[in-house]
Amino acid sequence: MKQLFSLLFTCLVLQAFTQGPAKTYIQDEADIALKKMSTRYEAFKTIKADFKLVVTNPKLKPTDNEAKLTDTIPGSISLKGEKFKIVMPGQEIFCDGKNIWTYLPKEREVQVDLFEETDDVFSPSKLFSFYKTGFSYQVKEKKTVAGKKILVAEMSPVNKKTSYFKIDVSINDSNAALLESKIYAKNGSRYLYKITAEKPDVELSDAFFSFDAAKYPSVKVIDLR
Repeated sequence: MKQLFSLLFTCLVLQAFTQGPAKTYIQDEADIALKKMSTRYEAFKTIKADFKLVVTNPKLKPTDNEAKLTDTIPGSISLKGEKFKIVMPGQEIFCDGKNIWTYLPKEREVQVDLFEETDDVFSPSKLFSFYKTGFSYQVKEKKTVAGKKILVAEMSPVNKKTSYFKIDVSINDSNAALLESKIYAKNGSRYLYKITAEKPDVELSDAFFSFDAAKYPSVKVIDLR
């Protein structure tokens, strides 16, 4: 569970290789794009976004069909300060900033634990700003897709003990919106998160981010705190 959560919100961290004036220029360009994106999202009081997660498992043999190793999973995330809620098929995750609940509807079970951040697991509230410390980055490429000018930043954590070694983050050049991120896990798996829709400043109560067992009759609560 923590690994999936980590992969979902490790979307904005990267490594830069600044060696000489040309690399420094590229570094500055990536920095500008990331700052614009951070400023855009931090201006919102709340945000809800829909996404598609495309998971590609590593090939065991060179002849393996990559299409058969790929799954696409829809989901949504809601953010309000330190609070967040994630909904994906088979599970819902609630966090009030201190406690985190993982609800499994099919099993009629919810696990509750204290929310603790690590280099692999961190709060989605830092999604648009944590690139500022502990990471470096550079521009990987600039491209145009469906009329949109896109900057792709290549990122990698300074801490080499993380479960991933590189992330490609795509930013819309015209409005600084995050479009997608591709995470390269050390086990060979690839996780591509595509933002399909976003709604800023929607009305979200604090109670929306806490699991209320009274609303789920017969649910089994496993308290790990």
